[in-house]
Amino acid sequence: MVTRYRLRSALLNLGLWLIAGCVVVYFGYNAVHGQRGLKAQHNFEIEIAALKADLGRLEHQRATLETRVNELRPNSIDRDILDEEARTQLGWLNPNDRVLSDVR
Repeated sequence: MVTRYRLRSALLNLGLWLIAGCVVVYFGYNAVHGQRGLKAQHNFEIEIAALKADLGRLEHQRATLETRVNELRPNSIDRDILDEEARTQLGWLNPNDRVLSDVR
């Protein structure tokens, strides 16, 4: 009877330690390899850096477009810029223009 009690107690202790060890291993594995683990955090940082670079490029492009739009507003329009832009967009030439081609 005493032997069974000791065996049962030992197996219960062993089972509890085994379950606790499995829980620690599970959470440790997910802390490193999980969806929000250390490796995922590293990938997030790489993605954030790429998106910040893309944001900087887009902000520069937006600033350039805003300056071009401001130059074409009716109160600050420059006839030369308007003429140049219209000719570029439409592909027209003035009869007094001279065209130089770079032939190599």
